[in-house]
Amino acid sequence: MNINEFLIENGLRRLDVPEESVQHFKLVSALSNVDGRGFPKELFQLSAPVVMRGLLNFAVLQMNRKWVYPYWVHRQLDRASSSFLPRSQNPLLMNQTHRNWTALGSPHGLYEAIVDPRGLLTPLPREWSTDVWLQEGTDFLFPSLTQESHQRLEADSPCLLTTLVWKDLSLELEAFVSSIRRGIDIVFNQVRIVNSSARSRSVIAYVAVRPFNPEGVAPITHIEIQSKRFVYVNKILGVVVAKEPAFVACQNAREGDLAMKLQESGGRKEIEGAGRTIVKCERGLAQALLGYPIEIPPSSKADIHYSIALGSAKELRNARWKKTWRVSYGKRRAEHRATWHKELDRGAHFQHADEEAMRFFRSSRLALLELNDGEFISPGPALYHHFWFRDAAPMLSALDMLGFSERTRRVINGFRKHLRSDGFFQGPDGEWDSNGAALWTIYHHFLRTRSSLWLKQWYPQIRKAGLWIVRMRRKTPEDPMTVPGLMPKSLSAEHLGTVDQYFWDSFWSLAGLKCVAAMAHEVGQVEEERLFNQESVEFESRLKEVLAQVEKRLGMPLIPASPTRPFDESAIGSIASLYPLDLFEHTYPQPVTTLHALRDRYVDDRGFYHPIIHSGYNAYLTLQIAQSYLLIGEKEIAWQIARSAFRLASETCAFPEATHPLTGGGTMGDGHHGWAAAEVVLFVRNALIREQQNVLHLLHGVTKDHVKVGIPLEALRAPTTFGSLSLRLERESATKLVFSFEGRFFPRKRPEAIHLHIPFPLQSVVPSFPSHLLRHEQLGDASLLILSSEVSTLFLHL
Repeated sequence: MNINEFLIENGLRRLDVPEESVQHFKLVSALSNVDGRGFPKELFQLSAPVVMRGLLNFAVLQMNRKWVYPYWVHRQLDRASSSFLPRSQNPLLMNQTHRNWTALGSPHGLYEAIVDPRGLLTPLPREWSTDVWLQEGTDFLFPSLTQESHQRLEADSPCLLTTLVWKDLSLELEAFVSSIRRGIDIVFNQVRIVNSSARSRSVIAYVAVRPFNPEGVAPITHIEIQSKRFVYVNKILGVVVAKEPAFVACQNAREGDLAMKLQESGGRKEIEGAGRTIVKCERGLAQALLGYPIEIPPSSKADIHYSIALGSAKELRNARWKKTWRVSYGKRRAEHRATWHKELDRGAHFQHADEEAMRFFRSSRLALLELNDGEFISPGPALYHHFWFRDAAPMLSALDMLGFSERTRRVINGFRKHLRSDGFFQGPDGEWDSNGAALWTIYHHFLRTRSSLWLKQWYPQIRKAGLWIVRMRRKTPEDPMTVPGLMPKSLSAEHLGTVDQYFWDSFWSLAGLKCVAAMAHEVGQVEEERLFNQESVEFESRLKEVLAQVEKRLGMPLIPASPTRPFDESAIGSIASLYPLDLFEHTYPQPVTTLHALRDRYVDDRGFYHPIIHSGYNAYLTLQIAQSYLLIGEKEIAWQIARSAFRLASETCAFPEATHPLTGGGTMGDGHHGWAAAEVVLFVRNALIREQQNVLHLLHGVTKDHVKVGIPLEALRAPTTFGSLSLRLERESATKLVFSFEGRFFPRKRPEAIHLHIPFPLQSVVPSFPSHLLRHEQLGDASLLILSSEVSTLFLHL
């Protein structure tokens, strides 16, 4: 027993918890024990805020049923809704049905704001929110109580528009994040009321400061409104409005909900707390309201503007603020667009005629750039605003593919902060995939940049991390159920289950060793290259021995999650051997048969359903299956599965980590998931370009739907392991295609050949130079052109 378990057990006994419950805790600890350290403290650190908020939600939300809460609360507490969840004696009330939000950030900021599907805006890392309400006469529009809203995210800059239709009025909430000169990110907001009727309308628009967010209660203990334009929340400047309101109010928990008071008063402003500018609340439910009476002529509109700074309490407490609103919202909006367009122009450009796929691609590209905060990249803006090597690997790979190698390198250079003296890249305790993920990421970044000096500077740490893998897999297992020669038991990726000896860890560790051997070769360390190659061969041989034993046990060549597990949904971790690692020779059957079994048993028209932890359809796991089919040449199946993943997204193309099978909302994790965004980008890119040993495959995942007259298929300035390339396939007419190519290859890294896959049967091919076309093969209703690396232009006739 470690010290943490000892303290918890004693704490439970001091609370007179029944002894059988203490024994239950001991069993849980045993099931979660990794490397003799007990339950990993990182899971406590991540789960504690969720559990504590769940307790607070339980105490607050269901006891004040008439309050206006975020929309997920009303859905989940409504017995007539498909989102309804009974609470019973469960002391935790958490958002388990609608964990959906859209991140908004700047290209280089440290924090993001999030907006829920009804426009509730939370300026992270501060957790309170702003809401916007409308009043006409005695009628009110509270967005979280509406059945329907619509959201749209701008394609080339993360600006979110939420629209709610109410009678003959439309409430349009627009928000974006931009940096001001002092380096602080600000979320700028426009409230627009559109009168589409033929008569003038008298309304009151309210900007409300609320102690809630998409996860529940977000305590506010103190609010002060200064000069009617500056709202200080918990003694830090929160909301700044461009124009003074005509009406302000503040209330605390004892006095009730401002929204409820407005309704009860019939819209009169003589409510308790009206005119008050300071409020304190020990229960953390302080609220504020700023009201704007507006007369809107027929077929006209009216706007209100406000802003909120993003940053930690310490950062914002020390910031100096000007008391004037100097720059118009319109000018800020134009600067925001220009900033993002300039940033996107630094990277590669991808395009084809599949509008749905390109919409998801562009939105995912924005998300990756927002979630990359200097040396830090996180898989989410809210709950998952932390660092994991497991999530960083696909996200950094996607950034590299997008042409943002400087961003990738800055994060990789930050890996050193996580490297322990024994060579472990410290992720959560007992998650043995971290070293493999870090080494794989470093090597593949090198392949696309070929910076030999940078690799030499990194090599001492690379070597140390490789030797850590060697030592870990040779540790003598204490558990007789542990197979020697593989990585030890761990919690690994949390979606695989409780502690076990997961193949996932061994696959990533083997990939890491192979990468170390390759990097030793690149820096001229011949003896160490030999050492790590030999270790890789022994490791792979041992893996295949164990997999042969598993095949005998299961009666089929399948790879379950661990050597002792049955084949179930947790085997999703094992397709890492195929994608992204491509570990084994293509004649080795287990990865492909595992892929087919996963698809046949656990994938339907909504994607891959994962019952372990996630309890929902998972977008990034679904896309990994699609990527695997792309890798083995089954592009039609790959796109079919990818489209099922796209259907899991919100209107803004944001994916929750897992999607509820009934509500379509998020069930767990962050509501805008960075790993899913990375897999979207990688899938679209890999359908256009794939490197396989010394051959460059182009358009191998492209179908007829991607090539249409008037919409050229393009990849410009696209990084590859051979160098940067640009290609264009344009359908000029029903019978004529023109293909152009330019490769800026690294010295001595030209591909031996280029395999161009055309999704049409070709009648003839006319190259600009005859020597560029090496062979033309007809493959059913498609064509394969084998080209020299000097190819420039081809004229293709259907």
